[in-house]
Amino acid sequence: MRIGNDWVCPIDLAPLVWNQLINIRDNIAPGLRNQLKADYEAGLEDYQERIDQFLSLNTWELAQDKQESVKANLLRAFPTLTDLEDYLQVVIGRPVIIPALSEQLNQQQAECLDQITKFIQQYDQNLEQRLRESAIAGGEQLAAQLLEELADWEPGRKPIQFKRKMERHLMKVQVLLANASPEAGSSLEAMMAHLDSIVNDPAIESKNLGSDTRSQLQQKIDSIRTKLLDEQRNLQSLATDDVGLSKATVMSFKFR
Repeated sequence: MRIGNDWVCPIDLAPLVWNQLINIRDNIAPGLRNQLKADYEAGLEDYQERIDQFLSLNTWELAQDKQESVKANLLRAFPTLTDLEDYLQVVIGRPVIIPALSEQLNQQQAECLDQITKFIQQYDQNLEQRLRESAIAGGEQLAAQLLEELADWEPGRKPIQFKRKMERHLMKVQVLLANASPEAGSSLEAMMAHLDSIVNDPAIESKNLGSDTRSQLQQKIDSIRTKLLDEQRNLQSLATDDVGLSKATVMSFKFR
């Protein structure tokens, strides 16, 4: 039964519902992710073959380097596996137990309630650490993504699309910063300042730029990339310190 944004389950159905949630998270979802990976790889291979077949016709009579550029742009339009995997993540949120006034629990219900109570205790104990770890890993991955996108972008090329992308990254950093440790927070604040500088620069939105403005904007982007490298290194060092993540956690975390 749904009340507002919450789903409410009576105690007599709790064992069934809880076991189903655990089964979906631990058994069904991993199987779906594995199938998704196989389907994705097959789809990407087919997509690449179709691009090659199309370019081989040379309808546009493009030089070889232009063909490679077109192919690279078309491949970038294909979604990444990480983007798709985000839709198959199953996370059990923090349950809330509403005390019964007069109900007597049978053994199965009492055992289920005990499992849920322990889950809540563990959830609360680990929540703060998980959020801090997520902020570090998310910041590190976002820095890497930004470095790649800034390197690929040229002033005046698809300026509105580029600005919107930077605005989305800025919102991500703001979310990460809310959960970050002081050590990671300094790097995330610097990243936020760099993104804010990009988003609020009027030249970013311009398609037709003069040579001087174009040169100045390119210098600014290059300077920001250099500073982002420093922030990325700091987050990487935190990920291997006691205040950060284990290597396994960094490898398993995905942020998008």
